[in-house]
Amino acid sequence: MNEADGHLLQLVQSGDQEGWRQFVDRFQRRLIAFAVKRVGSVATAEDLVQETFVSFLSSQENYRADGELESFLFQILRYRIIDHYRRSGIHREVPVCDFIGSDASDVVSDAVSTEPGVSWYVRRDEQDERAIRALAGAVRRLAQFLQSGERFKELQIAEGLFFARRRNRELAAVMNSSENEIAVVKRRLIGRLRDDVSQSTEPLADWGNDMTLASDLLSRVWESQRPSCPKRSTLGKFTLGILPPPWAEYVDFHVRTLGCGFCRANLDELNPDTSRDDQDAARERLFESTIGFFSASLGRSGESEI
Repeated sequence: MNEADGHLLQLVQSGDQEGWRQFVDRFQRRLIAFAVKRVGSVATAEDLVQETFVSFLSSQENYRADGELESFLFQILRYRIIDHYRRSGIHREVPVCDFIGSDASDVVSDAVSTEPGVSWYVRRDEQDERAIRALAGAVRRLAQFLQSGERFKELQIAEGLFFARRRNRELAAVMNSSENEIAVVKRRLIGRLRDDVSQSTEPLADWGNDMTLASDLLSRVWESQRPSCPKRSTLGKFTLGILPPPWAEYVDFHVRTLGCGFCRANLDELNPDTSRDDQDAARERLFESTIGFFSASLGRSGESEI
């Protein structure tokens, strides 16, 4: 978690109402942008974002500070959207990526829960937590290694497989590669991660030798950690057209071909199609609709300490 988010979280946890207002202001626009693309209605999106903030207040004690706060909120919102469709009697996948040329039925499906308890961020038993954290650290180091070396094709394959949950043939079709090349890179990446995790005091058993288990576990960690998502400053430079060509091509793949819903939401926030007055009105509505839950959450916290 970055320093600014950490400071904001401290204000919220201390019961500072102005801190809660800043919290809502910081995240609401990108959350609404994400939800609108998936439900098609601004009003419904605002309702779902309100539910997301309320869910955060009731589960913030389980938030793991070594994950990004924005990602935690996006994951909660994703489950709220799934609940929205379920309440309407509709079963619909809500993938994190809108992979070009594919629909949700092509996604290698993950387990769906109505609560963020399946998320990386929620604390598990101590041994399991240390093991998963070891894998998360390995994933972050792998993404940093590939980015710093500008090994973008390998990073794109990793993202396509583990973040967008696509199959080898789908990636091969959009990356001018063969299925065999994708498979070779996949095995090499998993092998590198397996070797990294094996140095941990809490290795994840023999996960690296089971490709199905490895892919599923890596997808869950990659979604929660988002180690390869461009920073907001990088997205800003991308919109201005001032990134170096290799980076610009990578970001273009990430947001357009891969279709990262989280980064697209950030781009929508950076390039809003609504007026400032409309944004301010939405922020105020969300603050007013959640401040009561914020105060109530402080009361519950106080009771738990008695």
